[in-house]
Amino acid sequence: MTVSARKFYSANFNEADLAAESAFFSRLKMRNGTFKLTQVSRFRELEVAFRSIIMDRAHSLHQVLDVGVSTGLTTVELAHFLKDCGATVQITATDLFVQAHIVELFPEVTVFCDPEGWPLQYELFGVPIRPWIRRLDYATLAFIPLLLARTMLQPRLCSRIRAGRSDKVQMITRSLPEHCEIDFIEDDIMSRSEHLRGRFDLVRAANILNTNYFSVDQLKTAIANVHSYLRGPGAMVMVTRTSRTQENNGTLFELKDDGSFAVLGRVRGGSEIESLLLDFRKT
Repeated sequence: MTVSARKFYSANFNEADLAAESAFFSRLKMRNGTFKLTQVSRFRELEVAFRSIIMDRAHSLHQVLDVGVSTGLTTVELAHFLKDCGATVQITATDLFVQAHIVELFPEVTVFCDPEGWPLQYELFGVPIRPWIRRLDYATLAFIPLLLARTMLQPRLCSRIRAGRSDKVQMITRSLPEHCEIDFIEDDIMSRSEHLRGRFDLVRAANILNTNYFSVDQLKTAIANVHSYLRGPGAMVMVTRTSRTQENNGTLFELKDDGSFAVLGRVRGGSEIESLLLDFRKT
C-alpha cells in the first residue's frame, strides 16, 4: 500500500521496514523519467566474487565513490562489506536526485517535490496520488488533469521552496547506521566534478553505466570522468548491471601505471561495457 511522503518521513524506522521503504521510493518518478528502484542484497554475488581481491587491498582503500546510488540502500551494504573485508573507508554516494521538499499548499493538500518543484507525489486529505502520467492515462484522458496540475503547481511550489516554506528531506534510505561514513551528494556522472578529481581508491558504478541508459559516446564521457576521479595506479573500478532475473554481469578493473584499465575479476560474462574501459586511453 502506498503511503504519503509526509507519513513516510514522520514515521520511526526499523529494519523490518526496508521492503516498505523500497516500495515507497519505487513509486516516485523523477523529472528525467527514472524511478528510485532498489532492492536489498542486489549485489551480494559481486561481494562473494570479489571478496578476496578487496581483502588483499583493504589496507589501501580509504576513499570510495558510489555512483548513481538511487536511495543508497546498496551503498549501506557496500559500507558493511568493505568493513567486513578489513577496510576503513569514507564513501561518497552520488545521484542526480537526492534533495526533495514536502510543501503544504493548502490545508489537507500537500505536494512532495524535487527542488525544481517537479511533483513526485500529491497528498489530498491523507490520500497519496501519483502525479506522473502513464500510457493508459492518454487513452482515458486522465493525463489532462495531471498535466494541468503539474503546470499550474510547479511555479507555486518553487516559490514556496525559495521562501523557505517547505520541509526539506533527502530521498535516501533511513537504514543508515549511526556514525556511518557516507556522504550523499547530487552529481551527474556526465558532467565532470572537479571536487571529486583524483580522490578515490575504488569507484563503483552499479546499474548506471549501460547501453540501456546511454549512447556509446555518453558512456565514453562517463568513463573518462570516472577515470579522473581515481587516485592513481592501483585504484579500482567496479561496473555491473543487474538483469531482469536479478543476476549481475560485472567486472572489477584496476588502473595501471600507464593510465589504462586491466581486468581483475568478472561475474558471469562481465560488464557489457567492459571493452569500452579496456579501450580507454587518457587524452
